Amino acid sequence: MAERKTVAEKAERLALLAHDLRTPLAAMKLTAELIARDGLTDLQAERLAILMRSIDALDDMAGELVREPAREGKNGLGSSNPETVDLAELVVEIGELMKVAAAAKGLGFAVTVPGKGLPIESLKAAPLRRIVAALLDNAIKYTDTGSVEVSLEEVPACGKSSSTAMARLRICDTGPGIDPKEQEQLFRPYVRGTAGRAKAKGSGLGLWGAMELAREAGGTLCLVSREDSGNLQGCEFELMLPLVQDEGRASSPSKMQEAEPAPEGLHVLIVDDNDTNRRLLAALLESFSITSDQADSGTEALRSIAAGRYDAVLLDLHMPGLDGVETAEAIRAQEAGNKMPLIAVTAAAETADERRMKAAGFSDMIAKPLSPAKLFTVLEHARHYHRNRAQPEEASA
Repeated sequence: MAERKTVAEKAERLALLAHDLRTPLAAMKLTAELIARDGLTDLQAERLAILMRSIDALDDMAGELVREPAREGKNGLGSSNPETVDLAELVVEIGELMKVAAAAKGLGFAVTVPGKGLPIESLKAAPLRRIVAALLDNAIKYTDTGSVEVSLEEVPACGKSSSTAMARLRICDTGPGIDPKEQEQLFRPYVRGTAGRAKAKGSGLGLWGAMELAREAGGTLCLVSREDSGNLQGCEFELMLPLVQDEGRASSPSKMQEAEPAPEGLHVLIVDDNDTNRRLLAALLESFSITSDQADSGTEALRSIAAGRYDAVLLDLHMPGLDGVETAEAIRAQEAGNKMPLIAVTAAAETADERRMKAAGFSDMIAKPLSPAKLFTVLEHARHYHRNRAQPEEASA
C-alpha cells in the first residue's frame, strides 16, 4: 500500500512539473504568434513556423504527463465518440521539424502521405509525436550519406474478426543497419547495437520507449527484416496503428471560424498572477482591437470588477490565495459580475473539474498555450454580452 502511494505521489509531482512547464511554453507560443503578425521575410516566417511547431510538440508531451495521473478510472483512449486528428498532417508536421537536421548533414529527406486524411484519436497525437520523432532522430543521427524516407498509407483490416482499417508508417534510412544477431534485443531498455555505439552517444531507451508508446496507443512497432534480400545496409521500421471508424466521429476544430469583428469598445479583465502571461495576453487582445485591464490576484480582480465595467473576465485557474474557481464564485456573488462571461485560462485543461467550473459560473475555457484562433472564438461570449448590454442603453438614450 505504501509503495503504491509513493508511486502515485511521484506521478502527481511529475504532472505538476509538466503543468508548470506549460506556463513558459504558453509565453513562448504567444510571443511567437505576436512576432508572426509583424512583417517577416519568407525565410524568417519558415523558421518561426518550425519554432511554433516545436513548442506545440513540447506542449503536447507536457499535456500527456498532466493527463496521466487523472486517466485511471476514466474512459481515456477508448472513448466511444473520440475527437480526432489527421495522422497524415501530424506526420508531415514532424517531418518539417526533422528535415532541418537532415539538411544539416546533407541527407535527402522525403515524406510521402496519402491525399485523404487518416483519422486517429486526438489523445494518441502526443505519444505518436514522440514515436515518430524518436525514429526519425535515430535515422538521421546514424545515417552519414544517402537519405531518410517516410511513407504513410492506409491498409485494410487484418483478419476476418477485425473491421478496423490500419495506418502503416514506414521510416527507412541508408545508415549502417543493425546486425541480425542484435535485432532480437533491439527493443529492450538500455540496449544499443554495435553500429550505434560506434557512431554516437545514446541511452538505449529510444526504441524501447517508442515500442511501449505504440503498444499503449493500440499499435505495433517492429524492425523490418532485410535478411531475405541480402541487403543489410540501412534500417526500416514499421508502425501499425488502428484508425478511427468514420461512423459517429467528432473532429477537432483547427481553424478560426469566420466571425464578425469585435464591437467597438470591447473591454475585458485579465486575471493571472504571472506578469508575463498578463502582458502577452493583453498584447494579443490588442491585435483584436480589444482593450484590457489586468489584475494579479483574485482579490484585486474583485476590486476591479466592483469599480469598473467589463465585457468578460479571462481568469487563470491556478493562483495563490483565491484560485480561479473561488474567484469566479466571488465574482458571481457581486451584482456587477453576476452575468458577466467568465473564461477560464489554464495549462491543465485535461484535469479541470468541469462540473465544479460550471457550478462556479464559467462560460468557457481555453487551454495554454493560447491559440489566437481559439481565443477569438471564445471571446464571442464577450461580444454577445457587450451587444446585449448596449441595447438597453441605446433604447433609453
